[in-house]
Amino acid sequence: MTPRFPPVWVDATGLYSALPSDGSIGDVMVGGDPVVLQGDDAVKGCSELTKSPCVGVQAFGNRDMEARGSADEARVEFTLFTFAEAKDASTMAKDLAEHERKESAGYGEPAEPVTVDASADETEAMQDGDHFEVVMRVGAVVAHLHASDTELDGVEHAAKVQIARVKSVSNGINPDR
Repeated sequence: MTPRFPPVWVDATGLYSALPSDGSIGDVMVGGDPVVLQGDDAVKGCSELTKSPCVGVQAFGNRDMEARGSADEARVEFTLFTFAEAKDASTMAKDLAEHERKESAGYGEPAEPVTVDASADETEAMQDGDHFEVVMRVGAVVAHLHASDTELDGVEHAAKVQIARVKSVSNGINPDR
């Protein structure tokens, strides 16, 4: 018999730890302080950002990171959304991916699908020039990466780190220990 584990879930406090820290993506990637909203602020912020009703969202967090110094302009924005139910997270992930596709098409060439394997339950990734959008769901958590001026292998690495951090925090493990 296969044991049934609860879905991956992170509370608002855990979002701080689940968002990448300086050095966790690579020693040149640094960023500002994470921002986390919960309750009505999370619903409002999530809806504005994703153009989705964000049913069941409990909190969302964001951290913007960029390459240290001026030689490289690589930038990755990480956004996490935590939901009460995995089904609500799945619905919002699909809505967010569709929103990103439409937004890309509005700027001319539509984004092309790309493959990103980050060990998430669901993943939709797309590339538009040197911009990438990756929407992933693991359990009741949705992770969105917006990356620019980087390569696909760097985006996949960032996505793997993000999903690993969410899973660690969900299991009560500090990913920076």
